[in-house]
Amino acid sequence: MDRIRVSAATASLLELTKWDVAVKPTTLYLMVGERCSGTCRYCTQGRDFLSRVRWPPFPVGDVISRIDGRAGRICIQSLYYDGVVEDIAEVVEKMDAHIPISVSMNPTSRENMLRLKKAGVERIGIGLDCCTEELFNKWKKNVPSWDEYMEGLKTAKEVFGNATAHIIIGLGESDEEAVEIMEMLFQQGIKVALFAYTPVHGGLPPDMGRYRAMQLARCLIEKGKGDFVFKDGKLHEMHADEICKDAFLTSGCPSCNRPFYNERVRGPLYNYPRKLKDNEFKKAIDEVKKYVRIHTSAP
Repeated sequence: MDRIRVSAATASLLELTKWDVAVKPTTLYLMVGERCSGTCRYCTQGRDFLSRVRWPPFPVGDVISRIDGRAGRICIQSLYYDGVVEDIAEVVEKMDAHIPISVSMNPTSRENMLRLKKAGVERIGIGLDCCTEELFNKWKKNVPSWDEYMEGLKTAKEVFGNATAHIIIGLGESDEEAVEIMEMLFQQGIKVALFAYTPVHGGLPPDMGRYRAMQLARCLIEKGKGDFVFKDGKLHEMHADEICKDAFLTSGCPSCNRPFYNERVRGPLYNYPRKLKDNEFKKAIDEVKKYVRIHTSAP
């Protein structure tokens, strides 16, 4: 493989371009593959974009030669196609990186995961995306089945010791379905990275208050410090031992901030790629409170 795609912000950080970026990425985001066999209905891939991010191609050698300590992690995004595992392994083996390497991919065999681990991959994230099997079958096409995704996450946890499931809010799930899948995944030791639906083919993004509530729920579930009450599938009350200070930051692998993956630079920001200012945190909490009643035991 001679060329690899690089997110616009990563290209700027590595000085492959002179583009200005509003927030520097804390992870280097790369992407392998030219055409995806999957035809997921919410995905923009195939037009040089993934979500709202542009991914221009650069020679692999030029990219690898510039990797140094200016970021805390490398994340290799991968399309779904024959030979993807070998392409990822080839790139990782060339890197000789001194920072952790994550791979975002579709489920694959244990043998392939062991191959990637041997090459130097530290953990894998899998884009489950949907909160229920019914929604999965509606949105995700020409990819492995729901059961294969669930098995892939379990295998990734066993092989790497760490695994992340990507979940998109705004695909038609109820609050209860979103909380249930997050609880189930965390019980298995699998982390959850939340994304807001990006309406590239029409439709609307999730209501901000609802998304903030799901972010706070994710954080409380991860810390084991929250209980939830639902009415007809909608989150009605949230009981929190404390309010997570980092609930509204980008969630995912360590050092991941995914600047403006879900939103325009001018906002509104669904996932903050940097520490929130005091007024931003207050606004986020107010947005949650407009959507759901919060009870907290913290002073």
